Amino acid sequence: MKRTHPILLAVAFLAIFSHSYGQNSDLKVSKSSEMSISGTSTLHSWTCNVTDVSGTVKVDEKILKKGEFKKGDKIAAVSITVPVLSIKSERGETMEQKMYNALKYEENPNITFSLTDNQITSPGKETFAVEAKGNLTIAGKTKGIALPVAGKRDASGKYSFEGSYKLNMKDYDMEPPTAMFGQIVTGEEVEISFKLIVED
Repeated sequence: MKRTHPILLAVAFLAIFSHSYGQNSDLKVSKSSEMSISGTSTLHSWTCNVTDVSGTVKVDEKILKKGEFKKGDKIAAVSITVPVLSIKSERGETMEQKMYNALKYEENPNITFSLTDNQITSPGKETFAVEAKGNLTIAGKTKGIALPVAGKRDASGKYSFEGSYKLNMKDYDMEPPTAMFGQIVTGEEVEISFKLIVED
């Protein structure tokens, strides 16, 4: 009996695997993306805007060609990086420095998010909904989170992903910033809001 060479079997397996699952395209997070961090204090509410968000979103090429997410489709991967020093406060440098210190920026210069799983909960061509799960790393501590994300595809084929997530700073071993010798104390809970625009 003629034996098939193991290398040929491996090549055939990879060809079938690639055909079945398709190839992923890397979409880059656009500079026009938006992100903010907001919270409260004993004196007033506050908002910090993020001026630099980078990352990639991997999507199956077949989905991109169809231009539509259907039930059972998934986003292959998401990786987001936010430099701590890109967080800017509407209340100036003093507030910024307190935030940087709370985030332990010298040892942990970046906030990161990495997708671990997702499900298209409401498929569609122009709009769709995703239940995303991933690892969020802040101040050197990583926690698994889940959040709903609203997706949209515009007429040019560009995708955007919008959502928000509330967290308690102490869950990430952060001490809420204070001012005026402790008379003003920042609330433990903050909300991260984002609109990520991705493109080729």
